[in-house]
Amino acid sequence: MSHEKNQTPVVIEPHDLPLHCIGSHTQAWNGHPRVFLPIQSNSQIECPYCGTIYQLNGSLPHHHA
Repeated sequence: MSHEKNQTPVVIEPHDLPLHCIGSHTQAWNGHPRVFLPIQSNSQIECPYCGTIYQLNGSLPHHHA
């Protein structure tokens, strides 16, 4: 699978957690299951299925740590 290395990350905030990817870059017939991604405060994570990159701006609330 080829992933775009220079793609713009999807920016999320702590209130958007828990983070899950539903494969927004894939067609519905060829999508992937909903996967939850363990992101850390002020960091990025890449979906292993479709390569979508998510950027969390902010700190995790204590119940997510």
